[in-house]
Formats: sequence, C-alpha cells, structure tokens
Amino acid sequence: MFENLSSLFSALGLGYLVLTAWPLAKTDILERRLPNKYVLPAFPITWFGQIVAGVLGAGFLNMLWALLAAAITFAISLVINRLGLLGMGDVKLMAVMSLALGWYSPLLPIIALGLSFLIAGLVAVVLLAVKRIKLGSSMPLGPYLIAGFLGAITLVVWS
Repeated sequence: MFENLSSLFSALGLGYLVLTAWPLAKTDILERRLPNKYVLPAFPITWFGQIVAGVLGAGFLNMLWALLAAAITFAISLVINRLGLLGMGDVKLMAVMSLALGWYSPLLPIIALGLSFLIAGLVAVVLLAVKRIKLGSSMPLGPYLIAGFLGAITLVVWS
C-alpha cells in the first residue's frame, strides 16, 4: 500500500511540471521568459512529494540523488548564465527538472538536458538553413527543455 502511495508522492513534481509545460513553453516563445509563478512553485511541490515518499519507505537515497542533480545542474547553468548565454528562467527550470528527475536516476537529468540541447540544436540548424534566424541569434530554450524533460519522463514511465 505505502509503495503505491510513495510512488504517487514522488511524482508530484513531475506532474506539476507536466501541467505547467504548455504555459511555460507558450510564454517563453511569445515573451522570451519563463515566469516565476510557474517555475518557483515546482521546487516546494517536488521537494514535499519526495520527503513524503521518503518517509513512506521509498528511501532517502533517492532524495539525495535528486538534490545532488539539482545542485550540480544549478551550479553549471548559473555559470553559463553569468556568461550571458542562458536566461535565469532557464537556470531555474533546469534545476527543478533535475530535482524531479534525479529522484528516479541521477542519469535522467543528464538525458533530459542532452535531449533538450539536441532538439534545440536541430531546430536551430533547420531555422538557419531556411534563413528564419541568423548565426548568433538567440532563441527561447524553455520549449526544448520541456521537450527533453518529457522525453526523460517517458523513460521513467516505461521502466
């Protein structure tokens, strides 16, 4: 009984991020920003779910992996932000996605980010080829981060 309940709580952050995926992507495409009103609540929701799941018997090692994944992602992306190559909304979104995915495996945040940058890179190449953007142009990263996140969730569901 507690195992199913534990699984449900551990997935709270995933669920919240899936529910906010559309407004986040839409806002980033139209306004080039990821609103805090969607991103910031994901941290306590995810953390609460993971704490409850840990108490119900899922183990606190998963929580440690999730925290470590989020901290590493935040630190690396913050450096990239300071170089002017990444927005702060992207930094926060990557950190909370890593927190939510890191619970399941420390490799999932890496997979999600890898997928995100692969998809963004492919789209950029196509947009360059059809002359919709120029070399050096910026593009919103949020939709691609969300796509990579959803791809990683697919691995969680199928495993």
